[in-house]
Amino acid sequence: MIHRHRLRVRFGDCDPAGIVYFPRYFDWFHQAMETWFDEGLERPYAEVIASGLGFPAVHTEADYKAPSKLGEDLVVELSVEHVGNASIALDYRVLGADLKATGRTVVCVVRITDQGVEPTRLDGDLRARIENFSEAP
Repeated sequence: MIHRHRLRVRFGDCDPAGIVYFPRYFDWFHQAMETWFDEGLERPYAEVIASGLGFPAVHTEADYKAPSKLGEDLVVELSVEHVGNASIALDYRVLGADLKATGRTVVCVVRITDQGVEPTRLDGDLRARIENFSEAP
């Protein structure tokens, strides 16, 4: 299954030439992940974080195919590549009139405590929702 996050390229996303500055894609990947929780998994990201779980990126990469420009409407497609015991690998495609970029992020699952963060297993209802999403056609 694919989750789609729609956005418009804003002035602040661009360099002086009016082309999206490359780190913005990583922010868009994370925005897509947040809306995936809200819409695709039907577990609001803010509530999941408030429950003490966190999903820091431990690896991220992008390949740029075509420039994105000020005012363009884009779609960031998110799909689940792999669900591990304590990590999730997510694939991304950024589309406008053509393919703009592809990317991949691996997030680990952590429990946020007063002492900091500790790795934890992805279990229960959230794991089931992610697996169901990744297996749906």
